[in-house]
Amino acid sequence: MSELDKAIAALDARRSEEEAERRRRRVAACAFLKGFYESDVAPSTKLRERGIASHFDGARLVLERPEEGHFSEGLLIVVGEQGEIDVGGKSLGRQNAGEETAGKDELIRNALIAEIINHFSL
Repeated sequence: MSELDKAIAALDARRSEEEAERRRRRVAACAFLKGFYESDVAPSTKLRERGIASHFDGARLVLERPEEGHFSEGLLIVVGEQGEIDVGGKSLGRQNAGEETAGKDELIRNALIAEIINHFSL
């Protein structure tokens, strides 16, 4: 095998590892956002009382006030391609698959709650 072939094989292996890690982070972030939606947003009576509807599609969480029509400014929480969680145009950081993330999860959960409260002036 030529040195060029070895170098290309090494690059392919590294790229494959990086892609697998990116996918793991994205899956972990989607799972976190799903858990946040199911445990904190969907069952919230305070959000419903204030006319805020929510929708989750697996990688995006949308909160909005439907009665305000198209003039309403909703809040979009998304999982980015690198496994980061973005809310209102700001990144809250990446989820790291396979690592102990309880502390970081709690920080992100609290940041999401704060963003929802601030955005809708609750």
